[in-house]
Amino acid sequence: MNVRDFFRSTRFRVLLCIVAVLTGMMLYSVKQGTHTDGITKVLQSLTAPVRSFSAGISRSVSETLDTYFLSKAYQDENALLREQIATLNEQLIGYDDAMAELEALRDQLGIKEDNPNYTLSEPCTLLMPITNDIAGGFVIQQGTADGITVNAPVICSQGLIGVVTEVSEHFATVTTILSPELSVGAVVLQTGDSGIVEGTLTQAADGKTKLIYVDEAATLHAGDLVMTAGTTGLFPYGIPIGNIVETGMEETGLTAYAILEPSVDLEALESVSVLLDFEGKGVAFHED
Repeated sequence: MNVRDFFRSTRFRVLLCIVAVLTGMMLYSVKQGTHTDGITKVLQSLTAPVRSFSAGISRSVSETLDTYFLSKAYQDENALLREQIATLNEQLIGYDDAMAELEALRDQLGIKEDNPNYTLSEPCTLLMPITNDIAGGFVIQQGTADGITVNAPVICSQGLIGVVTEVSEHFATVTTILSPELSVGAVVLQTGDSGIVEGTLTQAADGKTKLIYVDEAATLHAGDLVMTAGTTGLFPYGIPIGNIVETGMEETGLTAYAILEPSVDLEALESVSVLLDFEGKGVAFHED
């Protein structure tokens, strides 16, 4: 029962009547002075149960009020704590966002230090993965309004991630190097052997991609670095793609292949950069 209901209750009205009776008896006793000791004793005896009942009601009122005010204090304290927690959460989110932005800018700085001729987009936040894409494609929060175009390479400081395959004003879709839909001219750093990096569904399921059309006489070794060849004008030379983990011959016996572990951990990406321009863009290797 809350305080408002108590003051409207029958118990409260009874208490008021008892208090009025007791007050009247007290006043009568004082008025009669020493000559009413006998009457006072009789009255005290007769009203003892009433006074006991009154005391019980008083205790009940006191307990009700204590409970109400304690409950109100707890509610106020809880509300204050919730506000403080909300403030701390906002500060924590802001801190995490600032750290993520700092890490993205640091990553871009690493790219620019190694490749001063690159023109990069602002760091692009990954919005969401492409549904049912085993190759790990995703959408980024930049588009044509930010200078993003179809076929633009998507990179980070560790290497090649993929290319932009669809673009709107403010969003773009990225297809990764694990996809069978993407082919990248590549070269093995240690040996100079060339081929095409093209994903397969089997390798994509294992987080790997494949180097195909390699000369049968090539000498490929586990650990060798495969990077972009830069012969088509779509990619600059020398962006890391992955390291060889397995080699073999195709069933035709005419060409060799290699399975690659990507240089970039695609599952850990939070931000990427789009390569907007670079020296030699659009110029094939055989052109002047």
